[in-house]
Amino acid sequence: MATLDIFLSSQEAATHWGKHATLSFDAAGATIHLGTTTSLNTIQTAARKLDGLCQSVSLKGDWTLEQQWAFAMGFDNAKKTSPGQWCDNADKPSLVQLFSAYQFTRDLVNGSPEDIYPQSLCDKVQTWLTSLAGDQITARRWVGEQLNEAGWVGIYHVSRGSNRPGVLLELDYNPTGNDNAPVAAALVGKGITYDSGGYSIKPNESQSFMKCDMAGAATVAGALGLAIQQGLNKRVKLYLCCAENLISGHAY
Repeated sequence: MATLDIFLSSQEAATHWGKHATLSFDAAGATIHLGTTTSLNTIQTAARKLDGLCQSVSLKGDWTLEQQWAFAMGFDNAKKTSPGQWCDNADKPSLVQLFSAYQFTRDLVNGSPEDIYPQSLCDKVQTWLTSLAGDQITARRWVGEQLNEAGWVGIYHVSRGSNRPGVLLELDYNPTGNDNAPVAAALVGKGITYDSGGYSIKPNESQSFMKCDMAGAATVAGALGLAIQQGLNKRVKLYLCCAENLISGHAY
């Protein structure tokens, strides 16, 4: 697959590309024309147009980290596994880490409730974070009736309508090697992998995106993964509160 080189320019595009055109093309590749603006929206909008024209790009010339990220957010879509080739400069390692955390988070949120349910959500998060931090990660879970016994009655009752049990995941990232190290922060994420509304059922037009009610859990997991990649050296705990809110004879 051919890769299209993408350049940035502070110059206006030639008039034959149209008034205030943000994109032009030549034998070297494509150029995004910022003109007098420094708006990242201009880059993102141009990247969306390029997404419909090509599948593989390489950023060339002088780009800041923020400009490259704006391009990636316009060019990326759920079917891509790569935003293209970053500029070969000092920002490249940070962008690789940032995109990996973003992609992990995005794929969790986009996953269907058939694949992303309370236990699988916890499995995917624990597996990914362990791949980044190894034995600096420990975890424990309360599942199903254990939630009620431990006093986590909110998650327990929300999950009662589903035949897939609710889960509370406590994940401890401790790079200090000291079991008594203080916890610098706790990240808590809402992981309702599907929310029908329970007996107060949501209208049809709302049902299609209720799989995204676990986006809070995905986001804090992605944030911790990014921090670990960037060298986080403090102890942090992650709590994911996971359940399906459905209707059945067992629902609260």
